[in-house]
Amino acid sequence: MKRLLIYPFDQETVPLVRFSEMLIDYDAVVAVVEKGSELTSNLDISYIDGGCYCGVSTCEDFENLVADASGVLFSGDTRDIETARKNMMIAKEQGKEIFTCGNIADDLINNIAGYNCLDYPAITADATPIDRLLEISVPIITVAGQGPQCGKFDIQMGLRKAFKELGYKVTQIGTKRYSALFGIHPIPQIPDAPLWKKIILYNRFFWDTVDKEKPDVLIVGIPGGIMPIDDRHNELFGETAIAVSKSLRPDTSILSIYYGKVDDGYLNNIIDYAKYSLDAPFDYFHLSNTKLVLEQDLRTLSYLTTDSNRVFEMHDGIDERFFNVFSESTSAFVYDQIVFKLQCNIETL
Repeated sequence: MKRLLIYPFDQETVPLVRFSEMLIDYDAVVAVVEKGSELTSNLDISYIDGGCYCGVSTCEDFENLVADASGVLFSGDTRDIETARKNMMIAKEQGKEIFTCGNIADDLINNIAGYNCLDYPAITADATPIDRLLEISVPIITVAGQGPQCGKFDIQMGLRKAFKELGYKVTQIGTKRYSALFGIHPIPQIPDAPLWKKIILYNRFFWDTVDKEKPDVLIVGIPGGIMPIDDRHNELFGETAIAVSKSLRPDTSILSIYYGKVDDGYLNNIIDYAKYSLDAPFDYFHLSNTKLVLEQDLRTLSYLTTDSNRVFEMHDGIDERFFNVFSESTSAFVYDQIVFKLQCNIETL
């Protein structure tokens, strides 16, 4: 059995455990947390993301556990860069395949060779694009979020699993740096370009990828949020969401929103915004396990993980457009509806 050890394990890397059976080169994941961090050993993964019981627990003993691992992913932030660097040297000396991603990468790779850096590819703004949008000939599904930490990647993986189990070939663009570990393309970044050019460049990237891979369906995760949260947390005013969505003109879209009360007025405002700003009406809404906490006096933003059971309770009485990834019944229903819609409307499915 090929094991992928993750250090330091945190909320960002939980999907690697949740969907470990879908990794392309590994069979299992070992979650090693940093000593002295807020996460301790012997925590089930569900403690971190608020989801259903997972059966995989965190641990702290990197030096003993790395011996049985085939590869090591160094990911995220760390409080102790020297220990992280020592652990990387241990992994290298034992001949492990080494991956880095996130903020930890730049701090670790100095003077250390033989690693794979997982990151978002860059599309240079000076690339010469064509002057029109190319039509992408397969069904397109987008997954967007109200803001960060909305569980978008879990939704993307759930959709991937649903289509693959039905035998469809899926091309997918994901919102995590480590998407490639699942055989998914990370979403590219386009620095220093006007909005119109970003739309054209994204469109050409998606078109080229579909043209090369010839899939039955294209699933694209949209990074960041679709609109500002407040003046200080503006999510680039939704520019990335606008550029990606307008470059695709999706057939169906999912929006993940923060945990909380949802009324018709609030929802209608989001639907109108998506219709006119993104050219993508949202068909389904994901109630995430994340609660957004905005301290008005301090002007700070934080995210609290809510137990999925509370989300399930909130789901009762809400219409069938709403689901939660940790509720098998609601998520399976939405995925089935999406497949059915595309089968009915588009001949390629």
